[in-house]
Amino acid sequence: METPYSLEERAFREIKRLCYAGLDARALRLEVAEVLRRVVPFDRHCLFTSDPWSGLPTDVVVERVGEEEMRFFLENVMFEDGVNTYDWMVRSRRPVALLSEGTGGRLERALRYREILAPNGFGYELRSVFAVGRLPWGGAELARERGRSDFDAREVAFVRRVAPHLGAGLKAAVLREQALPEAEGGNVSGVLTLDRRMRVIQHTKAAEDLLREIGDLGPGWLEGEGLPAVVCAVVGALRSALDPGAGADGESAPRVCVRARSGRWMTLQADLTEPTGARPSEVVVVIEPAGPKEVGWLHMAAYGLSPREREIVELIVRGAQNREIAAALYISEYTVQDHLKSIFEKVGVRGRGALVKKLFLGTIFS
Repeated sequence: METPYSLEERAFREIKRLCYAGLDARALRLEVAEVLRRVVPFDRHCLFTSDPWSGLPTDVVVERVGEEEMRFFLENVMFEDGVNTYDWMVRSRRPVALLSEGTGGRLERALRYREILAPNGFGYELRSVFAVGRLPWGGAELARERGRSDFDAREVAFVRRVAPHLGAGLKAAVLREQALPEAEGGNVSGVLTLDRRMRVIQHTKAAEDLLREIGDLGPGWLEGEGLPAVVCAVVGALRSALDPGAGADGESAPRVCVRARSGRWMTLQADLTEPTGARPSEVVVVIEPAGPKEVGWLHMAAYGLSPREREIVELIVRGAQNREIAAALYISEYTVQDHLKSIFEKVGVRGRGALVKKLFLGTIFS
């Protein structure tokens, strides 16, 4: 008879194998969920990938989570519920957090418990963030039906143990795929205009094409049903930024970077139009292929460049030489040379030209 310890070890080895097996991000999450369930039982789950730049979800796989419920969470609850936020978990380097601990045992203190979990018959919840360093590449929310016991210390320890491997696996999965030949329409931007109920008022042909490149559009997408999760997330971020009580400056338009099914990187940016006498404010989402700057940032994150190394790369792109880099960063030229040696080793190149080409113009893992 298999002991709990041997079962956990077998599950850990299987999850670790999956993380480095070259699976795409969606397949990885689906397979991990089934293995994880054996040692950390749950009744519903949401596993997502994140844009490491903004921290916003880019794709979700769920069980027992309805589309309307997910939309409500992405547009509202995710930005209004302050209990165990994923941003806080990343900043505090806490890969696992229990709702019971975050609320001091009073689950009703959490907005998501009152608005989502309890009305649907769920109680205790475990959250995990899959980060590499301080960059989130995904996360999970596991919940149990009301009446079942909370996640125990052993289960929390297991999720904490596998979380860094899931972060590494999702990072590799998101960035490994080669981009397909550029689709017809090239780098044309698309514009999507939404009302307060997320219904599509206007859209360009390019917007629809780019949305279909990102993910499946449901048959009712024009009525707001079946839009990709990343659209709901960036709109929710905009509403949070414009909320006077949220503490945001309200000046910057939220922007998220997502890998499309084609392999191309896309950026989505949301903003609010000015109301007119006959028409209220509307949300405008601009969708476009990511530029070299966004792709370069993601590639630098994928290769594990430190903040100082990223600063040096940005100066190299502007044409700065070692002496200019040293002056700009208040370090010696010898230190610049040491950083360059580390950067070249991490990226696998021998010179500045090859570095810029690989980070900003080429695809990773080619």
